[in-house]
Amino acid sequence: MNAMQSAKPTLRFRPDGSFSVMQISDIQHSNGLDNPTRTLLEALLDAERPDFVILTGDQVKGYGASLWFGTAAQKRQKIERTLDDILSPLAQRGIPFTFVFGNHDHDAPLDDDEQVRIYQSYPLCCAADLADAPGCANHTVEVLHSAGSGPALNFYLLDSHGAKGLGYQPLRPEQVDWYRRTRDALIARNGGRPVPSLLFQHIAVEEILELYRKVPKGTAGALEGFRSHEGSYYVLDETKAAPGSFMGELPSTPDHNAGLFAAAQEKGDMLGMYFGHDHHNGFHGVVGGVDLGYAPALGFQSYGPGRRRGVRMFRFREEDIARYETYIRTFADLFGEDAKVPWALPVIDAVPSSFGAAKPLVRRSILGLTIASGAAAGLAAVAVLKKRR
Repeated sequence: MNAMQSAKPTLRFRPDGSFSVMQISDIQHSNGLDNPTRTLLEALLDAERPDFVILTGDQVKGYGASLWFGTAAQKRQKIERTLDDILSPLAQRGIPFTFVFGNHDHDAPLDDDEQVRIYQSYPLCCAADLADAPGCANHTVEVLHSAGSGPALNFYLLDSHGAKGLGYQPLRPEQVDWYRRTRDALIARNGGRPVPSLLFQHIAVEEILELYRKVPKGTAGALEGFRSHEGSYYVLDETKAAPGSFMGELPSTPDHNAGLFAAAQEKGDMLGMYFGHDHHNGFHGVVGGVDLGYAPALGFQSYGPGRRRGVRMFRFREEDIARYETYIRTFADLFGEDAKVPWALPVIDAVPSSFGAAKPLVRRSILGLTIASGAAAGLAAVAVLKKRR
C-alpha cells in the first residue's frame, strides 16, 4: 500500500506560541453517525477549537451487522457515509487531522488501502501510508515553529493491527525499527537536537499496566485481569495517575511486548504515548519518564463510560513544549450529569470489551447460577421433608 496524497497541510504554532490537539477515539459506527454522537462531536469541536485532530482508531465498526449486508458498492458507501459524518465537521471548521486504524477498522469489508484513500480525499488530511513499515498508515506529522521552518513538535502514528485469536496482534519488530530510523533522522535534521514528540496508536503498550496497582482479590473496585493476567486483580494507582483520571477496565494489550516503549525512552524526545481501544478509560500518568494515557470512547453505539464519553485535549506552549497540558473533556462537562442519553446506554455500556474481559463475568454468572440452583434444590428438599412430616 502506498496511497499518498500529493501535498499535506502544513501545521505551525500560532503567532501567540500556542497549539492544541484533540484526540478522538472509538467512535465505532457503521452507517453514518447517530444524532447523540454527531451532537457530542460537534459540541466538543466548538468548545475546544483544536488546531489539529488525531483519530486514534475504531472510527468504523467493522463488525457491525448492517455493514455486511449488500453489495460491495453498498458496503463501501456505508463506510464512506460514516467517515464523512466524522470528517465533515472538521472540514467545515478548517481543522487539519490525521488518524490511525483500530482493530475494528481492519475488520471492515473494505481493504485498508481503500479506506486510507477515503481519508486522503479530504484536503485537510495529514496522513500518509508509508510502504517501509508493516501495517497501514504508519506516519509522522510535524508542527513547525511559529516563526521559521524547523520542527517544534512531532507526532508518530502507528498501526497497532487487529485481533489474533482471543487477543491482539503485537507490533511488528520492523515498526519499532521504523520508529527508531525516523526519530534518528529527525534528530539529525534538527541539528542533533531531539524534537519533542508524542506517539499515538490504538492499542496500548503493555507498560501502561504500571499505572495500575495489584491488589488482593475482593478489594473494592478491583478488576480481574485476563489472558496473561488472569487471576490477578488491579485498581488504578492513585499515586501515579493524574488528577481527574478515571478507569473502568484493564488494558487489553497483546501478550507479546514488541519493545516500542523501551525504544521510546532512548533519546529523551518522547513526551508521551496515548491510546484508545479500552473505552472505559480516561487516565494518564508517568511511567519511566514517559506519559502514558487514554482517550475514552466517543461513540454512543458501542460500550463506554456513560456520560464521560469524550475526547482528550493537549495544549502546548512553544516556549516549553515538554510541559504540555492534557485533560479529558466529556459529554457531562458540556451537557451536565443529568443530560438525556440514549435509553439503551446502560445496557450498551455493560457489554464486556472482549472475550477475555467476559470470562470473569461468565465464571461469576455460572457460580451464581450454581449457588442459586443449589439453594433452590435445598429449599425444594426442605419443602418435601416438611410435607412428608
